[in-house]
Amino acid sequence: MAKAKQKAPRKPRILITSQDLETLQTLLDHSPARTAGVDLLEVELGRAVIVGDSYSARAFCRVGDWATYEDANSGQSSRVQLVLPSEADIDQQRVSVLTPVGASLLGMTPDSEIEWTDDRGRPHRLRLVEVANADAPRVV
Repeated sequence: MAKAKQKAPRKPRILITSQDLETLQTLLDHSPARTAGVDLLEVELGRAVIVGDSYSARAFCRVGDWATYEDANSGQSSRVQLVLPSEADIDQQRVSVLTPVGASLLGMTPDSEIEWTDDRGRPHRLRLVEVANADAPRVV
């Protein structure tokens, strides 16, 4: 009896501003190491829908934004700010776009999910719960 092929999950549609695309493409061009995060970011940029810098029709995660996401494997929720590598500081919940979590959050809209495999071959899946602009007042 033949095994049924497991269908690969469909990746969510992602959006990126033209300014973020330019910044991140330059970052990738100068990235010395090939890591799971760098590889994922490169793939995500290649499939992103490019929007104008003032696009506001739909909320999506941009560089500088705060994102609340849920790890589908553990059920744990986290809130992080998506930043460039030079601004990353895990103690302040500032996650680089060159990490797998950062690269996966980029461009996602609330309630979308994405899967990726880390450098050790472990599968991960997260769901974006909420995104807030870095300049917006924080609701507590």
